[in-house]
This record gives sequence, structure tokens and C-alpha cells, in this order.
Amino acid sequence: MGQLGTKLKQARLEQGLSLEQLNERTKIQKHHLEGIETGDYSAIPGGFYVRAFIKRYAQAVGMDGDALLREHKNELPEDEPEAVPAEHLTRRPEKKKRSSGPVAESMPKVLVALFIVFILLVIWYFYLLSTSGNDVQQEEEGGDVEYEAPAEQTKEQPEAAEEEEAPVDEPEEQPEPEEPQAQLELESVSGETTTYTFTGPADKQLEFAANGESWLTVLNDDGAELLSLARVFEAGETEAVDVSDETSVFMRVGDYAMLSIELNGETVPYEQERKPQNIIIRFDDAE
Repeated sequence: MGQLGTKLKQARLEQGLSLEQLNERTKIQKHHLEGIETGDYSAIPGGFYVRAFIKRYAQAVGMDGDALLREHKNELPEDEPEAVPAEHLTRRPEKKKRSSGPVAESMPKVLVALFIVFILLVIWYFYLLSTSGNDVQQEEEGGDVEYEAPAEQTKEQPEAAEEEEAPVDEPEEQPEPEEPQAQLELESVSGETTTYTFTGPADKQLEFAANGESWLTVLNDDGAELLSLARVFEAGETEAVDVSDETSVFMRVGDYAMLSIELNGETVPYEQERKPQNIIIRFDDAE
């Protein structure tokens, strides 16, 4: 038994906590807690999780986890989960160039306006023809009638024209922009890493649901953990993570068969049957 595990166990016993009670408090499985106390980390998947579990154990019994890790770093395993590729942490996804500018977007409205003006001109033209025809017919039927009658008709004609002017069309209301459709596309599969590109709404949420035991970590571009803690999911456990402000996420999954992943309600498929495996999702917002 290592000195680190001895100190943690002594602190637990001084507080009168059993391993079962500590399991309820930390959500760390009992056999992992026993391994920490005995210094046997073989059942814990990698040095990253060994340190995370030790810090959570120490916090639960009122100790400084960071100080313990520094003091007993020679007792800890050196292997870490596979590092996030440098390309993933530094490269920002390029925005797709828009294929159309303001002129192309306004062109349909201009065509509609021209069509309306054309219709109004045609109506006005036929109206003028019909008015001219009435004048000629009245002159022919008048015979010996004095010339004052056509003059009266001429005076009344503009008034009728003013009354029959076509109403000015009100500008059409512009339709509200439609919500962009969500689309998840496979970008590449390399080694144990699968990369996807997601195009869709600005509001994005990842949802995880376990039907068995599997450990999981979720990191953003800066390498910060997005889950409450990198942890082991048990059957029936779920968790949701808001990734609206992220440009990409990196997930390392222990057992893909025990953990399902959804993004905005769409299932993220496992392209590989590997344990463990990595999944990267790059976000290319359509808005």
C-alpha cells in the first residue's frame, strides 16, 4: 500500500465513512476506491483518470488533492490518455464562403417589382384606349349638337381618370429567415479518431446516455473539460452539455457499445468498433 492511499484511507476512517458511503459521495465505483487506497491503479483507465479520482476522493474527505498529487507524484502512473491533436487545438474551422452577395439576394424582389410596374402600365394603356374610343363615339352620335357637349365631356374626363387611378401597392413584408437545418457529415477516420463536421443552428447541445459502464471525457478547443468531471458513466446515467459557444469538441469514449451520443437530437454514429476511441466534432454554423 502506497503512502498516498494510506493517507486517504486514514482520513476516510477518521470521518467514519465506509467505502459505500464514499461511493455515494464521489460517484466513483467501490473497486476503484479500493485500488486508490491500496495503490493498485490497474483497473483505472489511464493516469488522467487516476489523478481525477484521487482529487475527487481527497475533496470528499477534506484534503487538498493537488497537494497530495504533487507530494506523491512518484507513486502515480505516467501514462495519460492520448493527447488532443495539435491541429484540433489550434486550427479554427474555416467558414464556408457564401455563394451569393446582397445583389443576388435582392434580385427576386427587383424582378417582382418590375413585373408589378409592367402590369400597371398595361392596365393604364388599355384604360386610355377605352377612354379615347368613348370620345370618338360621342362625337359621331352628336350630329348637329353644338360643340359645347364634347367640351363638357372633356372636363369630366380627368375627374373620372382620377377616380379610377390604380391604388399604390404596399411593399410586401419580407418573410422571416428559416431556421438552418442541422446536418452532421463524416469528415475523416484516422487511427482511433473519427472527425465530423456539424452545420446547423447556433444553439447546440450534446446529450450522453449510458446503458452500461463506460468512462468519458469531453474537451473544448482550449483543452478544458466540459463535463462536471471526467468520469465513469453507469447504466441509466445521462448528462447534457451546452456547446453553443464552442467551435469544436473532442470526446474520448471508453466503451462505445455502452454509451450513446446525440447532438441536437441527432445520433452521432460510431464509425469504428474500438475501445477506447476518439470523436471530434467541428461546428460550422449556417447562420
